[in-house]
Amino acid sequence: MITSAYFELSESKKEIFRVLSKQSNSLIETISLSSINALNSSEEIENLISKRILNNALLIKRLDSLNLIDKDILKQISKENDLFRINIFDKLGNQVISNREQQENHFHPERPINRYDELKPILTGEENQMIIGLHNALYEQGERYAVAVSRAFNRGAIVINLDAKDFVEFRKKIGVGKIIRDIADNAGIEYVVLQDSAGILAASSSINSIDKIEGEKFLETAVKMDSTFFRITEFKNHEVFEVVKRLNVGDEFIGLFRIGISLDEIRSVEAKMYRRIIIISFLLAAISIIVLSIIFTSQNLRAVSSQFNKFKSFTGSILENMGESVIVIDSQFNIILFNKTAEKLFNEKSEQIINNSLTKLLDGKLNFVIEEISKMNSNSTELTKALNINDDTKYLSINISKNFNEQNEIDSYTIVVNDYSIQKNLEEQAKRNEKLSAMGELASGVAHEIRNPINAIGMIAQRLNKEFIPKNDVEEFKSITRVLNEEVTRINKIILQFLAYAKPIEIQRRSIETKKYFEDIFSLFSSEAIMKKNQFIKKSDESFKVQIDPELMKQALINIIQNAFDSVSEGGYISLNYKLDHDLLNIEIEDSGKGISEDQLKKIFDLYFTTKPSGNGLGLSIAQKIVMQHNGSIQVESKLNKGTKFKIILPAT
Repeated sequence: MITSAYFELSESKKEIFRVLSKQSNSLIETISLSSINALNSSEEIENLISKRILNNALLIKRLDSLNLIDKDILKQISKENDLFRINIFDKLGNQVISNREQQENHFHPERPINRYDELKPILTGEENQMIIGLHNALYEQGERYAVAVSRAFNRGAIVINLDAKDFVEFRKKIGVGKIIRDIADNAGIEYVVLQDSAGILAASSSINSIDKIEGEKFLETAVKMDSTFFRITEFKNHEVFEVVKRLNVGDEFIGLFRIGISLDEIRSVEAKMYRRIIIISFLLAAISIIVLSIIFTSQNLRAVSSQFNKFKSFTGSILENMGESVIVIDSQFNIILFNKTAEKLFNEKSEQIINNSLTKLLDGKLNFVIEEISKMNSNSTELTKALNINDDTKYLSINISKNFNEQNEIDSYTIVVNDYSIQKNLEEQAKRNEKLSAMGELASGVAHEIRNPINAIGMIAQRLNKEFIPKNDVEEFKSITRVLNEEVTRINKIILQFLAYAKPIEIQRRSIETKKYFEDIFSLFSSEAIMKKNQFIKKSDESFKVQIDPELMKQALINIIQNAFDSVSEGGYISLNYKLDHDLLNIEIEDSGKGISEDQLKKIFDLYFTTKPSGNGLGLSIAQKIVMQHNGSIQVESKLNKGTKFKIILPAT
């Protein structure tokens, strides 16, 4: 009986460590994927910022090539595009023009500034542009993000600095360090550290120093292989269960993730088990062997079951609270884990999903995951997918990993889903901003290039009609000059529209009360709804204060609502809704009209694009421009014969 009890104890310990290894593997895989997503998000945002500043630098370069740059122009460009500093240097690196204003009592006095060393690749003609990136401000508090381009005709360099405060704060919120700190805050986690051969890259607050990779055979092996490794080691004079895995982004090695999990509870259970064995050994002489066997086995099973449930609950709690959606399915594709983030993303409760087939989730919209699993040739795979969830298009990054049991057979699959819809919308907004800038330049160019010649043609046509009468075909001559005058007038109207669109919009923000503001807009269309026998619904009566330009925003909303009325037939409906969400004003305008095709949906904000016979194609372009000037975003969803929804998101303060 003693031998049997000892054997059961050994097997129980092995089972506990098998469970711990399996759950730890899922934990470090999830942390690695979260870190990769954080690094990719940060890089994407930095690329968008660089592209935006470079576009402004190239605009200044074009103006500089025409000798149109002075301090006032730089100040205007800086204000309109939210740029912190614009400096122009000559061939020798000396500053010649800047938007900087010298302030009284400023500790940095005016003196000649030379940046030859920093700008040497551009000044010598080796490079046309440079991404200087993040750097500390020289004479003020804070960080800046800078780019540089060469001036036209190799006359020097143009350097633009952007205040990087918001970008740095955003990167801190989504960075690897934040992920590590959040994980390390869970009970039972001794430490989480990311290190490379040079030292610690990021670590939890419990880490001051840690042994280097070099000289540690276990760590050197983990660096060379893309697998998860486990060991029992010491940390601050007590044992921890350490799980180790290398972090790669693409083909680049970033560092080695090490997670230390406390073994105090396991050792405590082991000590209790050993004590039970000693006690039972003394009782064997007096108690029946059969009775002792039943008692010991029952106690042992309860202890193992309790510890197993503790570890299952511990690791499950971490997975439940991950920032990414985590779904675990068994080999039969039945869902066995569905965390809180997944509940929020798919709008489903875990109690109703657990033990059901993945094919039932979202009415079969995730069946492509099963198809992808059947084609997997490696232990993990990644894919991206645009998915309609609750009438909202979500852009998802999906990672699928195989989980193996002790017989090296596939036991389950871990599906980690990351919603990158915000990044996708940022990309779309950046593209719209580029198109908006290009349209403005086109408008200005058209006005200056063709307006004077067209006016001259019109004046000549008028003089011909008044001062010159042919001997033959008089009526035909008058008809031709009349048509010529009409066409000149039409072209002038087009030029005036271009100029009106290209003219910068001055935003005059002031505090307004939402309930009265939206009631006024609603009342403008109430009579039209009655006349056309349509339903016009205002879904919100909330009252709160927001800071906007009321006249310009009313113009944008009227343009969109009028389009909705024009697309809805008799008996249809149009709804207007608004709400405050985390200091953002969300406005939705939805209709049951004929909808917009996918091809036309890409063009609706283009200047002069319209599907209405009497439309001029300016309404949505102007609405978009007004929203952008408010530092907001505008999105549209539409399906043919099902209707259209516009979403406007604005800063409330």
